[in-house]
Amino acid sequence: MVLPFGLGSDGHHNPDSSSSTTTSAKGKGTAGGGGDSNSGSGGNTSRTVSYAPTAPPFFMRAHTNVSTGVPIIPCPHIDFIVVNGDDRYMIRCERKAVLENSVELAKVIHAGPNSGRKGDNHFQISNVDKHDFELVIRFLETKFVKYRDHLHILKILELADRYNCPDLIIHCIRELDLQLCSATVIDVFRALWFYQGITTSNPHQFGSVITTQELASKKSKRKAHQLAVANSSTSGNSNTNPSTTTSNIPAPNPKPFTTEDYGVALLNNALQLIDMHAELILSKPEMTELRFEELEMIAKRDALQLSSELTLFTCLADWSIAECKRKKLDATAENRCRVLGPLCLTPRYCLMTASEFRKACDRVELLNPIETSLVGDAIEGKKLKNLTPEQSQLLEKFRTPRPEFAKMPINLSDRSNPKNYPKKMRRAEKGSSEEGCWENFGLNCLAVFACIFD
Repeated sequence: MVLPFGLGSDGHHNPDSSSSTTTSAKGKGTAGGGGDSNSGSGGNTSRTVSYAPTAPPFFMRAHTNVSTGVPIIPCPHIDFIVVNGDDRYMIRCERKAVLENSVELAKVIHAGPNSGRKGDNHFQISNVDKHDFELVIRFLETKFVKYRDHLHILKILELADRYNCPDLIIHCIRELDLQLCSATVIDVFRALWFYQGITTSNPHQFGSVITTQELASKKSKRKAHQLAVANSSTSGNSNTNPSTTTSNIPAPNPKPFTTEDYGVALLNNALQLIDMHAELILSKPEMTELRFEELEMIAKRDALQLSSELTLFTCLADWSIAECKRKKLDATAENRCRVLGPLCLTPRYCLMTASEFRKACDRVELLNPIETSLVGDAIEGKKLKNLTPEQSQLLEKFRTPRPEFAKMPINLSDRSNPKNYPKKMRRAEKGSSEEGCWENFGLNCLAVFACIFD
């Protein structure tokens, strides 16, 4: 808005400038009509009046019109016009709240209105649900958002990530963690997989926002990366078969700080909940709708709490039938093994009973005949001879028992508070961390002595 002359910087009329002008004019008229003898004879005589030079008013650069020097006061409110086809929906909000809490919307505002007029405060937004976008805007103003269920929170999270609103991303992640249960974990896991884009060759992470917070958490991220590298190396040493190695999962930060940390922590908590309730979740029909990469991340989990490995085998068998239908293939044993690929070796067959293994083989043969006979002999307790190194490693993997407890989640809400979990589970987590600490302590001592005697 461009102010006319005679108005103060606050937009109101300035009485000082008008009164000074009027007073000076009256003084000139009195002086001209006084006792000057020359003025009486010639009434039309003109007179030159000189004014003392004055300094121009001082205006801040960001609040002035460059051509006229007139102050420009930005309106404290702006209007977003949500356009969906012929539908127009206006949302009025505070300019300051949007500029401070949304990177992408701040870029839209700084780019100027769509009309091109400087005094216009209307900005067009398209390809977005008007009601959800209004919820995002209201959160930027009030730090509160109203949602219906976990699916609605996921939609708001998608908008928060799209418009780069870090506070809203963290708020949605905390709410999702609070609502995590066996009924919602599959939806949350699949949505996080989509946002994270985590694959074996593309381990990008959620909401990579360049802020000063990232600099503050460099050390913790470096430790987490070293831990992930160590875990991948140990898993590679324990199983040299490339088809059975675990996927590249980013290590969570135990004390999340950035939006990236919170996203990875929520993914870790979703997988931890699947570990705890694996018997129930793997039996759900929603498991057959997963993509191969999503099923792979779950099936290769080491801490799945299963009463029988037959549960995991049944889940893989049902998924293979659904995948053959999606790819328009005949559900033969060969095609089912082909779509499963390395997942055929994820169940730990040697932990089954003889009857469970026969039941699994009668349903579908995921192992070749040699492997089937070796596993059957190992379950019956027969002595195996003349095994190749690959067969020995495979049988060792099939015999490896799963841990008694799942790992502890990252504390993101009241649900994931450590106090809500059994003491045995917390002690098992502390015991594993203490063993790692003592190992690191020994390595550090050796490094110190090597430096001293070098």
